[in-house]
Amino acid sequence: MSTPSYGGSNDMSERAAGLTDAASRQFDRALDGAEHAARSAAEQGRHAMSAIDQTVRQQPLASLAAVGVLGIVIGALWKMDSGRRSSSRWY
Repeated sequence: MSTPSYGGSNDMSERAAGLTDAASRQFDRALDGAEHAARSAAEQGRHAMSAIDQTVRQQPLASLAAVGVLGIVIGALWKMDSGRRSSSRWY
């Protein structure tokens, strides 16, 4: 009898193990990248909060005015969106 040309089941097991190892390494690299991105985002968030805190302490009235304007804009967008939703109902 002749043996299969692809090397038999042992060769397939080795290839599967190699693919598993490669996938595991790729997953570890992706996880490391995600952890780095999360740490970086947290650090940027801390810097942003520090800057906001400093600005509010230095210019409280300007900060209050900016929050008021932001509230008006969000309210206007919300009202515009809810008006569009109620007019587009087909049931």
